[in-house]
Amino acid sequence: MKKVYILAFMLLMGQSSWAQIREFQTTRLNSTAGAGVASMLATEAAILNPAASAFFDGSSFSYQRYTTSLKNKSDDRAAANDDFPSQNKTQGLFMTDHDGPVKGGFAYLKQDENNYEREQIITHGAAPVTPSTSVGIAYRYLQDTKPKSFSKRHQIHHQSSIGMIHVVDEKTIVGLLLVDPTRTTPDEERLLGGLQYSFADKLTLIADVGTQYSKDAKDKYLWRAAVQLQLFDDFFFRVGKFYDNIRQSKGYGWGVGWLGPKLGVEFAQKLSDQFGDDSYIYHNETLVDTSISAIIKF
Repeated sequence: MKKVYILAFMLLMGQSSWAQIREFQTTRLNSTAGAGVASMLATEAAILNPAASAFFDGSSFSYQRYTTSLKNKSDDRAAANDDFPSQNKTQGLFMTDHDGPVKGGFAYLKQDENNYEREQIITHGAAPVTPSTSVGIAYRYLQDTKPKSFSKRHQIHHQSSIGMIHVVDEKTIVGLLLVDPTRTTPDEERLLGGLQYSFADKLTLIADVGTQYSKDAKDKYLWRAAVQLQLFDDFFFRVGKFYDNIRQSKGYGWGVGWLGPKLGVEFAQKLSDQFGDDSYIYHNETLVDTSISAIIKF
């Protein structure tokens, strides 16, 4: 009986780390396994590198949605009668305004994962400092809600991020991103660098590396790499891979997108395996994020 109590205590203590909701990723980012710190992305500027907004004109509205399912259900889960949460879903609304000297936008995000919830309201802006270099900043209001079993269910955080993008030449772009420099949200501080390189206008290499800067870089690091292929004028195929030693997760993503002058739709899947103990899934199980998005440009 004593062993049972010890096991139960360990499981309850583990939930605090298991339950931390993963970072929000758009359909585009799911397709590249999260890579894109140096990419010119208007919608994703709200949640990745805000400096990208400075290079766009016009306005846009985007709706993002993805659900999370389970692949390769473990026998241990069945033996423990531990059902996978069926309500794992994520939604996001993004609005951008790229008129005026400071360009940016707003976003509202809602995530439900493993019976935990997170809501975010984001505003961001960017401006050029030279014709080829921009700097941007984003502010996030975050509210996390824990399951009813917790006495203190709600937590509010105010998080910021600072980004830079530099266009080296017509083929090469580099980016830098500092997430949560004031360390207001536990374990979410990051320092990321990115590279984007284009081959013959049809093939693009995208790569990011990063660390949890408050920890030893050799123990807390991540990398992401992806390739984008432009098949036709408006049709894209992407595939990427990631390894995140901070969240103890690894996997790959793929996706397709049609991006016309005024309208666009994208579809992606990202598959994630956990290689540590800080997870709500069992060993040999895989999380599958299936994402779809639509964008309107003005």
